[in-house]
Amino acid sequence: MDKTAYNIIKKCNICSKNTRVIRCRIILNINIGAKLLRVCYNIIDMFESILLLLGGLGTFLIGLKMMGDNLQNIAGDRLKSLFNKVSNNKFMGIATGAGITAVIQSSSATTVMIVGFVNAGMMTLKQATSIIMGANIGTTITAQITALQSLPITPFLTALACVGAFMAMFGKDKVAKAGMLISGIGIIFVGMRFMSTSMNNINNSPAVINLLSSATNPFLLMLIGMVFTAIFQSSAATTSILITLCSVSVEGGGQLMTLQSAIFVTLGINIGTCVTAMLASIGANTNAKRASVIHLLFNVFGTAIFLIFIFVAPLISKKLAIDYWLAKAFPNVVSTQIAMFHTIFNIISTLILLPFTGGLTKLATVIVREKKKPEGEEAEDTNYKFAFIDERILKTPSIALMMLRKELVAMAHLSKENFDIAFECLKTLNFDKQKEFEDREKKIDFLNKKLTKYAVKISTKDISYKEEKEIASFYHAISDIERVGDYAENICESAQELVDYKLTFSDKAIEELTMMKSAVDKLYENVIAAFEAKSLALKDEVDGYEDLVDTYNEDLEKNHIARLHNNECSSESGGIFLSIVSNMERIADHFRNVFKSMTTYVSPVKIKANIKDNSVAPTADIVEENDNTKDESQQQDATQNQDDSNSESVVSKVSENK
Repeated sequence: MDKTAYNIIKKCNICSKNTRVIRCRIILNINIGAKLLRVCYNIIDMFESILLLLGGLGTFLIGLKMMGDNLQNIAGDRLKSLFNKVSNNKFMGIATGAGITAVIQSSSATTVMIVGFVNAGMMTLKQATSIIMGANIGTTITAQITALQSLPITPFLTALACVGAFMAMFGKDKVAKAGMLISGIGIIFVGMRFMSTSMNNINNSPAVINLLSSATNPFLLMLIGMVFTAIFQSSAATTSILITLCSVSVEGGGQLMTLQSAIFVTLGINIGTCVTAMLASIGANTNAKRASVIHLLFNVFGTAIFLIFIFVAPLISKKLAIDYWLAKAFPNVVSTQIAMFHTIFNIISTLILLPFTGGLTKLATVIVREKKKPEGEEAEDTNYKFAFIDERILKTPSIALMMLRKELVAMAHLSKENFDIAFECLKTLNFDKQKEFEDREKKIDFLNKKLTKYAVKISTKDISYKEEKEIASFYHAISDIERVGDYAENICESAQELVDYKLTFSDKAIEELTMMKSAVDKLYENVIAAFEAKSLALKDEVDGYEDLVDTYNEDLEKNHIARLHNNECSSESGGIFLSIVSNMERIADHFRNVFKSMTTYVSPVKIKANIKDNSVAPTADIVEENDNTKDESQQQDATQNQDDSNSESVVSKVSENK
């Protein structure tokens, strides 16, 4: 172009030589300026496309999170029940991992949660291995959803964002959550549409086409998949970009990236997703680190198996090549081909490696060796370690809430054990277990502070209204359980006073305290059973035993006054006796408060209680609700009559001891 213009000017006889040179320079400068403008325009266009791609990716990830969080909220207790079914059964573990990952839409989150469970000692490496395998299968759901963008129904799927928004705005509770779930699905496809649009703007760029076409080395493509997945901390993000690249056509036919190249990138993505779990294992115990290594080993071995097949199969027959039969099975739908390969890879890898879970566990044990700690440090870790909860589990609030409940039960057992030790010290005046008592009391105080902070962290997550009420009740339950430990400490101090002042209780006084202690024990058993089951079915039993303890409190005071009048005990020991009775009554009150805290989030159940005396555990027969008012009235009258007879039985029994 420039040379032609120069020749035309040169042949012009009208202009002088100098004029021709000047004109030639002007034309050259104009052409150079035009080229610079085109380059700048292309750069700006490319920059806008990249921004649009990032915006689409962000929209996609927000939609994915909305869908996962709200699906998790709707699943609620069903999601929690999956972990309760975890056993050494490998197939049950795979189903659990796949189900949870399909709900929370993140294999990384599931694996991080598993690392937390192993770190807390709740799960063995053998159990964790099968769940991790299942998580890899469950994460393929995201790729399948993303692949739907190639179908003609995509505009309708994007409209779900608006439908869900209206449901969330005008619906209540579950309808609103369902609306947010539907809106999340719609936003996923809105994000995919943004990314497709951004690719359409650059699909004719020679630089981009040359760059993607030149990347044919399988190991380079795997490295690209690993790096981008590690950066985004999400295999779903990388997979969505990959599917978008393969779905965009270029001039002259074909896609920006071929199916064969996409297969190698997908293999790299599967390895790159292990980075999140590896990072989560930092600072965890040895077994937790081994769990993250098992996740890495599973994906590395699976990738190695598929690489061998990919390179060897075409040498036998071209029809055995993965890209060949994928194209035959799903013609002209590259996005579906990639999604199906992702699914097939994880399912076949699981089937091949499932018999070798023991070998994977042993290899992880060899790679991550146990570190021996000094005896003092190990003992300290044991005393101040959670039994169930872990910071990593917070990624799934519903599961974290379930684990917090279990931790509260464990804390209650500690307080009850201290109460038992304190009462034993009172009866025998033997303080051999004093050190054990003090260490346990320190751990109770530790749990009181840490569990409260953990509950606050859960409350900041996206949880349902029912779970918010459950969290609020836990604050009170934690305080009540801690107070039980304090009153047990008071009883232990009272026993020490008896030794210091050389005082003793009469056999009758010890017998009465033992009877009252038995009633408190039965109350505790029923409260803990109800709290673990999240049920109010034992309400009458709990109320009955709490009333029984109150009755003992009143009658033991009267008996003590009678013994004072008969000179059967001293006033000094009498003051200690009354203090112990009062502390035991308060312990019963706090146990009752733990049960009462559940009434804010657990539906009441009609029951028929049978409480005969303090030495026999009450039984409860759950009665189904009946709309007949007459039957309800008869049921209430029967329960009231039974309670009256129980009170008379208690009073008569205590009177015999006077």
